[in-house]
Order: sequence, then C-alpha cells, then structure tokens
Amino acid sequence: MFEIIKTDLAARIANLKTNHGTIQTPSFVPVIHPVKQTIPAKQIKEMGFDIVITNAYITKNSYGDEAIKKGIHKIIDFDKSIMTDSGGYQVLEYGDVPVSPKQIQDFEVGINTDFAIPLDKPTGFGLPPSTAKQYVQHTLQVSKQTLQSSPDNGQIWVGPIQGGEHTNLVKTSTQKLLDAGFKMLALGSPVEFMESYEYKLLAEMIITAKKQMPHSVPLHLFGAGHPLTIPFAVALGCDTFDSASYMLYAKQGRYMTPDGTRHVSQIKYLACPCKICTTHTAKEITEQDDSNAKINNIALHNLYTIKSEVDSVKEAIHEGRLWEYTIKKCRAHPRLYETIHTLTNNTTYLQKTTPRFKEKAMFLYSPDDQFRPEILTYAQAVAQFKTRKKIILIMPETTQKPGYQSPQYHALKKQKDFDKIQICQYNPFLGPIPIEISDLYPAAHYVATRIPQEPKQFPVFAQTWNKFFANNKFEEIIYDKTDKFLKSFVQSIPYTIRKKRLVVHSPS
Repeated sequence: MFEIIKTDLAARIANLKTNHGTIQTPSFVPVIHPVKQTIPAKQIKEMGFDIVITNAYITKNSYGDEAIKKGIHKIIDFDKSIMTDSGGYQVLEYGDVPVSPKQIQDFEVGINTDFAIPLDKPTGFGLPPSTAKQYVQHTLQVSKQTLQSSPDNGQIWVGPIQGGEHTNLVKTSTQKLLDAGFKMLALGSPVEFMESYEYKLLAEMIITAKKQMPHSVPLHLFGAGHPLTIPFAVALGCDTFDSASYMLYAKQGRYMTPDGTRHVSQIKYLACPCKICTTHTAKEITEQDDSNAKINNIALHNLYTIKSEVDSVKEAIHEGRLWEYTIKKCRAHPRLYETIHTLTNNTTYLQKTTPRFKEKAMFLYSPDDQFRPEILTYAQAVAQFKTRKKIILIMPETTQKPGYQSPQYHALKKQKDFDKIQICQYNPFLGPIPIEISDLYPAAHYVATRIPQEPKQFPVFAQTWNKFFANNKFEEIIYDKTDKFLKSFVQSIPYTIRKKRLVVHSPS
C-alpha cells in the first residue's frame, strides 16, 4: 500500500496505492464541496492533483441513496483517488451532527470512497484535559468499531488521532489506533492551532504522533493548506494534508504567496508564473465585475501556489536539502520560526530516516545547523575515534577538502616526527575532524559561513570535543592560541586531563 522511495529528515517521497490509482506523497489534498464547488474537480485533476477530499456527511444529506447508486467518483466527477471526511469538521463547528457513526460508515462504504474516516469527535484547541480525554475515548471507541465491522474491499480506513495540545492524549490516541489495526492515521484539529499561530504546538503534536508510528504507516494532516506550513509538516513526517484554504482565502480576496498571504487589492505586481497571474494584472482581478470569476481566479492561483510549494518540498527531499529549505521557510514568520526548536530538539528521531550520505554538499549558516541529523551522525563517529598517538595538532578547516588533500596537510607531512602527531581540523558546526575521517560525509561536503562564531552557541561541538578527548590519551596539544574559538574549548578540557598529562602550546 505504501512504498517509500526516498527520505530526508522524517519526510518521504512514497507511492500510496488505492482502488483508483497511485498517489505520490507528499501530496496536498484539495477540499471539494460536493454541492457548491465552483472549480470543477476535473479541472483540479488537470492541474496535477491526483487526490481530493470531500465531505461524506454533506454528500449524504444532499444526495442520499443516489450517491450510493452512482458512487462518489461520479457525484463529484473525479476518477482519481478520493478521501471522505465523515463529518467530524461539522462536529467541531456545531457540537454534533444528526447521524450515527454506523450510518456514516455504511455510507462511506456504499459510495466506494478510497480513504474513509470514522465519525470522530475532534478535540480542537483549548479544551480542558478531562473533556479532551472524553472526546479521545469516544473517537477511539467509534474508530475501533468502524474498522472491525467494515468489509475488506480495498478501502483505506484512516484512524483519526485526537488530543489537541494535550500531547499525552495524542500519544495514547495514536498507539491505540495502531493497536486497533489502522494502516493509515490522520492528525485532527490543526486548523484552530494555525488560526491562533500556534505552529510550535502543532509541530509538537506531529512529532508526538510520529514517534509512536511505524515507518510504514502514512500520516495525514487535517486542515493544513498554507504554503508556509507545508515544509515543516512534511519535514516532521506528514505525508498528505488537506484544506479548503485555496477557496476560503479567495472568498476574502487573500492571495497566497510562497512566504505569506496578501490581499489582492494591495498588490501591485503579480510575481507568479501561473496561468492566472500571467494573463491578468492585480488590478484586473480586483476590479472584476463577476464576483464568482474573481473568487475562482484567486482560488486557482492559490491552488497553483500550494502545488508549487509541494513540488519544491519534494525537490528538496530529492536533493537532500530539506533541512535548509525548511529553516528558510520558517523564517517567514516569528511564530513559525519557533518550530525550528522542534527540529533541533528531535534530531535523534530525525536521524533514523535521514540518509547518512548525500550527493549534495550541505550549507551551514547559523548555530541551529549544528543539530542537523547528518552532523550528529558524524559527531558520533568522531566521539568513537581512537588513536595511539600522544600528540595532537588542531587547526582550522582547510579550503580544499578532504583535509588530507590540502596543501597545509602535505606541508605538515614534511615535518619531523609527523607520524607521531594526530592531525585534526575543526569546524564550529562539525566539531573536531580527525584527518583519517575527513572524507566521511559531511566532513568534506559542506560550505559554512565564515562569520566568527561564539563558542557558547555550540553545545554539540563541546559534547563531541569532550568525548573525543576522554576517548584518547593525548599528552600534548598544539594549536594557534590566537584562535579565540578553539582556545575556549582547549581551556574547557576537563581539569583532570590537563593537569595530569596535557601540555598545551602553539605550533613552531
């Protein structure tokens, strides 16, 4: 069902097979209204979307038995994969719906949807823990009953994870849905988090759920439809995500860009190559007499922008640059920037699915980059490095990499007693780089900023440095004492080591 092709961070490019085709993830799932949709689903398919989501509850109320006779694919005129929301969004909005979970289950089976969701009870944002727990327990009970009593007809039942900001409930919800047998899960209630700009809480919810999930289980994210939220959601492990944002924003005159949202009436130039922006000016769109045409034009542009963002994220995964891309996008808004801490605090989790070796050199800009999974993997190799040599010479990184190919290294080889000296380069981001493993990724495959760095901002360097010296029995260390960064760490070598055996001096 879910074939993983390539990974980076917790993201993966994968093929997700359904009764009506194969979806390549990560994938945005546009919301299609089963009655009031003004942009035909067929047109959305022509734009390159191979999956949409519609509402089973609204479809049932509007079409009844006719929907079961025709099937959902004919009702909305879309011959690719379809996901149906059970009506949980209406429960979140209105508190309840006049239909039972069993009725919705039978209806979703009857209309032959590809991805079916049990009628859950979303926790939303701001519920007290006791109430949220009741909602989670209700959703788990309904979901388990729905899955156990549904026919094995190729449909993919998606288990809805609830719990909101109560991460202990998110953890419990995720684990029990997996225990019940769900092969795909969906994280509920993010819309209210994003409307409140609580991106960091949303990121923590995603991480909490993903840490419970096997790598083979895809995760859907409800209600995520802004270009800025897509990179970090994918980087943390979301495979598909739906939203009606493209249309809802359009109705408010809001025009999506790669780094934010602007009101179309305030835009002078349309710096976008989509079909709408290359055939209209901002003024023409703003002054359109036909309000439906105006809304649809903005909505189509928004869809193009979202698709472009998803494709950019896929390319970043393919090139192994998802870290750089995500960090760059997170700088577009202060609240979004807070999600960087979720990345840097969970690098052990991200290491599991980040390739150890990559074809592209990594770019290192700020202290945040020391927490990249590839760097921590390299730091582990340095910490385990052992030598019998008693003298160590530490010098800054050379321009030519790996270090053993540099002119500086070849000059050192001519020095007396060279064979007795452990040569070690260093970089603030990577830590010590023993010359013997200076070709191990990423020691020879990075470009770092040359702006002077503050030692106290590099705890990963400090940890690797201390382990490296604890693991070797150097009696003499040679380094340039005018190097303020390195001097700080030489002075930090444990007193017991420096006092008993370590002679420190500058190179002659």
